[in-house]
Amino acid sequence: MSETQPLIDLKRLEERNHKHNLSIDKRPILTALYLGSFLASLDNTVVANMMETVSNEFHESEKKQYIATSFLLTNTAFQPLYGKLSDLIGRKPALLIALTFFWVGCVITMFSNSVTQFSIGRFVCGMGCGGVNSLSSVIVSDICDARMRGIMQGYSNLVFAAGQFLGAPIGGLIIDTIGWRYVFSLQVPLVLICQFLVYNNVNIKLAHVPKYGKYTWKHLKRLDIGGTFTLTCTIGSLLILTSDDGMLSGFTKNMLYLAGLIFAILFLLTEFFWASERLIPFEILLGRTGIVSLIIVISSFVMFGDMFRKPLYLQLMQNFTPADCGVFTIFTSLAAPVASFVTGFITKHTKKSVEYVCYELCLFAVCLQFLGFSLECILIDYLKPKLGLSSTVTTLELYDLLDTDKLLWKILLVCTSLMNGYGYCTMLVSTLVVVVFTVDKSQQGTVTGLFYLWRSLGTVIGTSFILTTYQKVLNKKLYNYIVLKLNSLENYNKIIHDSSQVRKLYKDDIKITEKLLDIFRQSFVISYLPQIVILLLTIVMTSIFVLEMKKTLDSDVEDDRAVEAI
Repeated sequence: MSETQPLIDLKRLEERNHKHNLSIDKRPILTALYLGSFLASLDNTVVANMMETVSNEFHESEKKQYIATSFLLTNTAFQPLYGKLSDLIGRKPALLIALTFFWVGCVITMFSNSVTQFSIGRFVCGMGCGGVNSLSSVIVSDICDARMRGIMQGYSNLVFAAGQFLGAPIGGLIIDTIGWRYVFSLQVPLVLICQFLVYNNVNIKLAHVPKYGKYTWKHLKRLDIGGTFTLTCTIGSLLILTSDDGMLSGFTKNMLYLAGLIFAILFLLTEFFWASERLIPFEILLGRTGIVSLIIVISSFVMFGDMFRKPLYLQLMQNFTPADCGVFTIFTSLAAPVASFVTGFITKHTKKSVEYVCYELCLFAVCLQFLGFSLECILIDYLKPKLGLSSTVTTLELYDLLDTDKLLWKILLVCTSLMNGYGYCTMLVSTLVVVVFTVDKSQQGTVTGLFYLWRSLGTVIGTSFILTTYQKVLNKKLYNYIVLKLNSLENYNKIIHDSSQVRKLYKDDIKITEKLLDIFRQSFVISYLPQIVILLLTIVMTSIFVLEMKKTLDSDVEDDRAVEAI
C-alpha cells in the first residue's frame, strides 16, 4: 500500500493542477505569448531587410552573412533545450530567462558600432527567441484542452505570420526615416512589457516540477547542457567555415575543421553515453522519420537562404529602399495561411491513407520550390540592373517588358516568391500531420520539437551557405576585373567593404559601372545554382520514397483482403 500511495497522490495532484491550469484567465497569458511570438518573428524579418544598410554603414559588406547566421546559430541550438528546462524549473522561469536574453540582445545590437558587435547582439537575441517560440506552444498546451488546442494554434500561427508580414515594411519605414537602431530600441520596452505580463500571469502548476530544490545542481543536471554546448560549437564551426569569404588562413581553417570534428564526436559521446536525458533521441530518426527530417532540412535550406538574399538583390541591383523590399516579403507570408488551409483540407477529406497523402504533398512542395527557384533564377539572369545597361542590349520584345521601370518583372518575382513560400509551408504542415498520425502520443512532443530543430538547422546552414557563395563569387569576379584589369586595388577594397559604392566610384564612366553591376548580377545568379541542384536531387529521392510507400500500402491492402477472404 505504501508503494502505490505516492503514485496515487501524484495522479491526483496532476488532475488538480490540470483543472487549475484550465481555469486560470487565459487572456493576459495569451497576450504575453502572442506579443512575444510577434516580436520574435518580426525581429528576424526586419534584420533580413537591414543587412545591406548596416554592413554598408560600418563599411564591412564582406561580413554581412554573419549578421544572419549569428542569430540563427543560437536560435537553432537552444530551441530544443527550453522545453526540457521548463519541465525542470517550470514554465514561468524558463520563459522569463528567454525574454531576458531577447531584450539584452536588442540592447547590445542597438549600441553596436561594427558588424562584429552587431552579430554578438544577434547571437544573444537568438538565445532568447528560440525559447520564446518553443515555450509559447508548450504553455498553450498547458492552459487549453484538446478541443481548443487546434484553434489556439491557429491564432498562434496567425500572430507569427503577422510578425513576418509586417516586419519588413515597418522595419523598412523605420530604417528609412529615423534609422535602424530604433528598430531594436523600440523592441526593448515591448519585450519588458511581455516579461511583466509573464511574471504576473503565467502561474501554471506542474506536478513533476518540485516545489523546493528545483534550482539545485542535482536537479538541473538532468538538463543536457553538455549536448547543447557541443552541438552549438559544432554548428558554429560549420557556420564559420561555410561563411568564409577567403579571409581565413589555411591554418585557421584546418583548426576549425579539427574543432568541428572534435565537438561533433563529443556531442555524440554525450548523447549516447554521458547524458542522463538526451537532447536528441536518435532512435526515432530511423526509417520514414529520418527521410522526412532530411526533406525538412533541405526545404528550409533553400527557403531561408533566399529570404536573406532577395533584399540584397533588390537593394543592390534595382535600387530599392528597405521599405520597398518589405513589400516582396509580404507575399511569402501570405502564402503561409493559404498553404496551411489547403493542406489541412486535403488531409481531412482524403480517402487515401493520410500518411501517404502527406508524403505526396511533400513531393508536390519540393517540386513547387524547384520550379519557383528555377524561374526566379532565369528572371534575375535576364533582368538588367537598375541604372547602367543600355536599352539597346537586345532586340527581344520581352526584354522591353522586363525593363526595370516596368511592372511585369515585379509581378513575376511576386509569383516566384509565392511559389517558394507556398511549397515551404505545405511541406511544414504535411510533416506535422505525419507526426500526429504516425507517432505515439508519448513521443509526439519530442518528435515535433526535433522537426523544429531540423527546420532551424536547415535555416542556419542555408542562410550561411547561400550568402557566402554569393560573396565568394562576387569577390573573385570583382578582383579579376577591378584589380587585374583596371589596376585599382583601392577601389576594389572600397566596393568590397561598401557595396553601395558600385554606382559611385565610376559614375563618370558608364561602361565600367555597367560591367560592375553585371558582375553583381552574375554573382546572384550563381548563388541560385546550389539550391536548384539540391532541390532536383530531393525530388528524385522523394519520388523514390513515395513509390516505395505506395508499394508498401498496396501490399498491406492485399494482405488485409487475403485475411478477410479466409
